Amino acid sequence: MMQSNRMTTTLKMSNLLLALACAAVLMGSSLAEEEEVSMTVDEVVELIEPFGEGCTPKPLRENIVEMVLNKEDAKHETKCFRHCLLEQFELMPEGQLQYNEDKTLEMVNMMFPDREEDGRRIVRSCNEKMKAEQDKCEAAHGIGMCMLREMRSSGFKIPEVKE
Repeated sequence: MMQSNRMTTTLKMSNLLLALACAAVLMGSSLAEEEEVSMTVDEVVELIEPFGEGCTPKPLRENIVEMVLNKEDAKHETKCFRHCLLEQFELMPEGQLQYNEDKTLEMVNMMFPDREEDGRRIVRSCNEKMKAEQDKCEAAHGIGMCMLREMRSSGFKIPEVKE
């Protein structure tokens, strides 16, 4: 039973990483800044949409689009979708209001293997900045937006997703 749960979690994490990696790479990845964008927002949304099936509230397409576009002023339902994804992949474990530092760092290291110390600093800093937030959806969104801002300001090559 334990092995089955571990396999399911690994499969889910692999699917999310694949979806996120495809989205990042195909939307104009950091490794190929001069290349044309080869994937639309709608295509990225279609990759991520199935992960919303088990979420409460179930996200509308507009919520998924807002999340893909990293809208700072996103609707609460969008923020809850972000939380749902993070919880599904144990990046923000159930009942927690902060990102799991080790698991989040693993994901960051997959995309930016030479930036582990910066990644750790950013995860810790953003968790700390949002530690007073008591709403799980607001916390998930706030930490995510903080990490995005901090990574960009620290020179991580994060692509801008265009509408």
